[in-house]
Amino acid sequence: MSREPILLKLKSLLPSLAEQERKAAEYILQYPYDVIGWPITEFSRACGVSNTTIIRLCRRLDGDGYRRFKIELAKEIGSPDSLVYPEVRPEDPLSAIAEKIFAANIQALRDTLKVLDLEALNRAVEAILAARRVDIYAIGGAGIAARELHFKCMQLGITANAYLDSQMQMMSASVLTPHDVGIGISHSGLHRHTAEALRLARASGATIISLTSYPDSPVAAEADIALYTSTWGSPSQDSPSVRSAQLAVVDVIYEAMLVKGREQTQEKLGRVARAIAEHIT
Repeated sequence: MSREPILLKLKSLLPSLAEQERKAAEYILQYPYDVIGWPITEFSRACGVSNTTIIRLCRRLDGDGYRRFKIELAKEIGSPDSLVYPEVRPEDPLSAIAEKIFAANIQALRDTLKVLDLEALNRAVEAILAARRVDIYAIGGAGIAARELHFKCMQLGITANAYLDSQMQMMSASVLTPHDVGIGISHSGLHRHTAEALRLARASGATIISLTSYPDSPVAAEADIALYTSTWGSPSQDSPSVRSAQLAVVDVIYEAMLVKGREQTQEKLGRVARAIAEHIT
């Protein structure tokens, strides 16, 4: 089986799966404990797909059949770090809501650490440090991470902009150069305007970095350097855990830039800190 946890990989594959495969995948994600106890015929009947569809899905997960898939799934959900994503229900008291939200955020951070590609992360840090200009594109909730990355870059004296408006994104992307970096942030990776901005920036010669949860998405497809978060929920879901995972990756990028570009950033960081201190005193 793949080194990536099965349930995380299933989630990341959802947008690229055919309708029948997606039905089986969603059933596994919702009822993993049932699936490990069923023969393939019972599972296919429960989710309304053919045995062939289930076998094909198992192969997409780098497995060699349904039996092996169940063994690996059983190991995963029986581990101390098994994936638990509690849903908030209308009848939940405030204490339960708080516990579930915190649990989902903690799990999202753990999962993102598991799928974080350190080599890609290092390349992203080097590209940002070397860039003449860094333009960041996001829509909706992803704008929080975009603005945070913009702020972090400016702290280090890196010329950066965050564009959350689609027309501004197109204008920015069209004038980038090979000395620049364009960054697209999108949980689903499906936002058409963000993907189009990255396509334009890439055509201009800029280095493209993406941060999504879905490898087969249009935004990730445009990237020279693809970074991933791993958060529960559908591609359209903008949950608190999505933002937590994105912001954690932004924090890692910032700290890595501080360490890797110490000579380049330290003096500028000091100048920025002094300017702010003088302004507020």
